[in-house]
Amino acid sequence: MSSLWFLSGLVLLAALWQLLKRKKSNLPSYLRGPRPKSWLFGNQVEVFLSQAGEANRRWKSAYGLVYKYKGCFGDEYLVLNDANAFQHVVKGQTTKYVLDNALREFLRLVTGEGLIWADGTAHARQRRLLSPAFTPVFIKSLAPTFSSCVSRLVSQWSKRIDAEAGPDGYWKVDAYNWLELLTMEAIGSTAFGVHFGALEGQEHPLRTAYTKLISNNYSRPTKLSIALGAAALHIPASLVHHVQMLPLPGLHQLSEAKRVSRKWAHDLMVQKRIELAADSQVTDRDFLTVLVRAGEKNEKDKVDKMSDEEIYNNLTTFFIAGYDTATNTTSFALIEVARHKECQEKLYRELVDVLGSPADRDLADGFSADLLDRMPYLQAVMKETLRYHAAIHSGLFKAAQDDFIPLSQPIETPDGRVKTIPVKAGQRIICAADGLNRSEEVWGPLAGTFQPERWLRSDPVTIPLDKQCGGVYANLGTFGGGPKVCIGWRFAILEISIFVAAIVREFELDLVHPDWDLWRDGSFIGTIPMENGHVELGPQCPLRIRRRQTPVQRTASPA
Repeated sequence: MSSLWFLSGLVLLAALWQLLKRKKSNLPSYLRGPRPKSWLFGNQVEVFLSQAGEANRRWKSAYGLVYKYKGCFGDEYLVLNDANAFQHVVKGQTTKYVLDNALREFLRLVTGEGLIWADGTAHARQRRLLSPAFTPVFIKSLAPTFSSCVSRLVSQWSKRIDAEAGPDGYWKVDAYNWLELLTMEAIGSTAFGVHFGALEGQEHPLRTAYTKLISNNYSRPTKLSIALGAAALHIPASLVHHVQMLPLPGLHQLSEAKRVSRKWAHDLMVQKRIELAADSQVTDRDFLTVLVRAGEKNEKDKVDKMSDEEIYNNLTTFFIAGYDTATNTTSFALIEVARHKECQEKLYRELVDVLGSPADRDLADGFSADLLDRMPYLQAVMKETLRYHAAIHSGLFKAAQDDFIPLSQPIETPDGRVKTIPVKAGQRIICAADGLNRSEEVWGPLAGTFQPERWLRSDPVTIPLDKQCGGVYANLGTFGGGPKVCIGWRFAILEISIFVAAIVREFELDLVHPDWDLWRDGSFIGTIPMENGHVELGPQCPLRIRRRQTPVQRTASPA
C-alpha cells in the first residue's frame, strides 16, 4: 500500500509541475463564477458531492447561462448552459473541440480504443463501419426481442407476487437490480445474439464484472479521489496507463472487467466467424454480426477493415455505454410514473387501448416498433424522463484551437453586450446537458417539474433556432450532438419505451414509501437514482407492485 501512496504522490507532483508551467486563464474577466473554496480543490468538491447538475443549476441561477468555476489546482472550467454555445461545441467535436489527451488515455483504460475514445479520422472510420448496426430499419427490427426480454421479467415478477405479496396484493421490490438483469439480457440478445438467462437466476461472469461498476466506484468520491482524478488530466498522456496502479476506487474491478469481457468477446467472435463461414448469407441480426463483418475487407475497399482489437474495444464500449444508462433511465421512468398517479393511469389506458390487456395479448409473442407511433403519451413520458433525468448530465471538452463560441442570449458587460465568448486552445469546457434540459429559457417556468404533457402541447421543431441545442432527439442534450452524437440513441429509446410499456400495462406501481426522497447521484458523468441520505445503499428503484385489478374498456383493437 505504501508504494501505491508513493505513486499517488508522484502523480500529484507531476500534475503540479505541469500546472506551474501553464499560463493563467484566458477566459474573459466579465465571466462570473463562484469563489473557490481552496486552491487545492477549487469548487470541485461542490460539483462531485452534490446531486447531478445541482451545483450547475445553482451557479447558473446566480451567474448566468455561461460562467466559470475553479477546479483542483487552480484549473478553470467554462460551463455552457446556453443552447447556441452547446450546439457549437458538440458540432465541432473531433476537430475544434476534442477530448483532452490525458482523458482519452483514461478512456483507453475503460473501453479501449473504441468509438468513444476515437477522434478525427479514426472516429469517422469507426463510425462508418459501425453504422449498419444502428440504422432505423435495423433498430426497429429489434423490437420483438426487447418485448420478449421484458415479458420474461413480467413473468418472474408475477411469480414473486404469487409467492410473496401481502394481503393487499402488493409485493415490495428494489426494481433496480431486476432492471440491471433485464438490460443485460436485452443487450445480450440484441447486440450479441447471446441468451444469458440472467432473469431466471443464471450468473454470467460479464454481469458480475460490470454490475454497478460506475455507481460503486464513482459515487461520493473522497477528496483524495477528486484530487487524483484532476491530477490525471495534467500528467503526460504517456503516463496515464500507470494510473491503473493507483489506489483509485474501481481500478481493480475495471481491470478484471476488461479481462473478462475480452475473453468473452474472443469466444463470441470465434463462434460468429464459424457461423458466417458456414452460411455467408446470415442476416445482420445483432451488433456482433455487423462487427465481425466489419473485420473483413469491405467490397469496395474504401474503408480499412476493423481489426480484432477494435472489435473487442467496441464490444466493450457498447456494453458499458448501454448497460448502466438504460438501467438508470428505466428506473427513473418507473419512479416518476409511480409517484405521479395521474400520469400512470393515463399511460395505462393508452397502453391497453393500443396493445390490449395482458389477458388479450402476451407481448412475448412480439411487438412491432410501429405501435409506438400510436402511443403519443408513452412517447411523452419517455421524452420527459430523458429531459428531466439526463443519463449523461455533462460532457468535458478541450478547445483544440482558438475560437469564438456564439451565444443565444448575449451577456451584459460594462462595455456593452457580448454575443460570443472567446476561448483559447487548451481551454476546458463543460457542456451541461442537464442544465440545458432543465433550462427555463428553453422549456418555460415549469422546466424544473416532471410534466409529460408538455410534449403533447408543443413540438420541439417549433422551438426558435437560438434555443435549439443541436441534440439529435427532441432538442435534448441527453444524447449529445454533432459527429459524436450517441450512435445508439434509437436503440436506447426503443428499448426503454418497450420496457416501460410492458411493466406499466401489467402492474400498478407505487413507491415503497410515499416520502421516499430521490437523490440523483452524479457518479462520474452519469445520473443514477439513489435515496437521499442513504447513498451508501447504492442505486435504487424501490417499488410496491401488484397486478392490475380492473382492466379499462378498450377503444381500439391491438395491431
